[in-house]
Amino acid sequence: MESLFRILIIVAFIGIIYYYAGPNAKQHDPLEGPNVVQQPILEEKDIVDSEQTLTRPIEGLSTYIGKQSKEILSTYGRPTRIDKTPFHYKWWVYHNQDGLKMFGIADDTVVQVYTNSPNMDVAPYEIGEMLGDIYRMTIIESEVTAQIDDNIYMFAMNDYDLHSRILVKFQDIFAQLYIDTETEKLIGVRFLDKETLVTHKPYEMQFIGEIINTPTPSSYHQKYIHQANVDQLLDLTNVFREQYGLQLLVSDPVIQELAMKNSENLFLRNATTQETEIEDISLKDRLTALDIQFKSASEITATTYIDVIEAMHGWLNSKEHRKVLLDEGFTHIGTGAYMDYYTQILITKNNRDLSGLQ
Repeated sequence: MESLFRILIIVAFIGIIYYYAGPNAKQHDPLEGPNVVQQPILEEKDIVDSEQTLTRPIEGLSTYIGKQSKEILSTYGRPTRIDKTPFHYKWWVYHNQDGLKMFGIADDTVVQVYTNSPNMDVAPYEIGEMLGDIYRMTIIESEVTAQIDDNIYMFAMNDYDLHSRILVKFQDIFAQLYIDTETEKLIGVRFLDKETLVTHKPYEMQFIGEIINTPTPSSYHQKYIHQANVDQLLDLTNVFREQYGLQLLVSDPVIQELAMKNSENLFLRNATTQETEIEDISLKDRLTALDIQFKSASEITATTYIDVIEAMHGWLNSKEHRKVLLDEGFTHIGTGAYMDYYTQILITKNNRDLSGLQ
């Protein structure tokens, strides 16, 4: 009996050592977006439009803003998929040999377009262009205004915005220039009309007149928005990894379910009306409970970003989150989205399986 007792103690001791010295699973603090801001109503004399308006480009993706969706169909064919959003438009997503491009369509009209592909014409800019060159060729103001009827909206960029996500006005359209702050290169461009810009409220905003708010989606509609965000997270992650010369990640449905649940729990934990205590279980324990065999794993989260595009560029410009997204050792991924909470779980499996690569 004494010998058996000693064996049990040894086994338990070995189990403790294995747990703490076994596969590594890291969780990173949520990255909070810059979009929760006050919106004071100003007197009309407080807004002065001193901008030198740039001429709207006559070529490239920006020329589609304001055109009918049939022109997108005639040029690029049917989209890879159509994603719902909480805003007034749907995303037409094209993901093919030319790279990733997304057109925001509202009432059969193009209201915005985003791409991070060096194969796309984003005149007057180029994907991969240096920040210094952008400043030399573009008039950049720290305050940019948009007028819709009698309403005036002024967007103010802070120092970080001016080096990472610059807003430029071209007559009746706008460009958001997403900069990789580590390389100081342009890695994404979003062109959009003024109504979409005001609806997004992506910068600190002051206004005269009426604010534009988006109706809250129904719970049925919200499910499709969550799935669309999940798909976009995977698309953008692999597109950026490919551009940085890294292996694409395999989407794992079990890890995805784990990421989805994490995003939902983050929302419930931070909801002011939530009374039920949400248990905080470590990533390692969650993976172990599902019998997921892994060598290493990391979980990154983001919240209060207006959409996946903003969240992805936020992660890339955060040193600790970027390190996870661009880790060459990871093999599989699970993406999750619930309301404005985004989760990415990246793991290195013991045996790489490419069958689920999308």
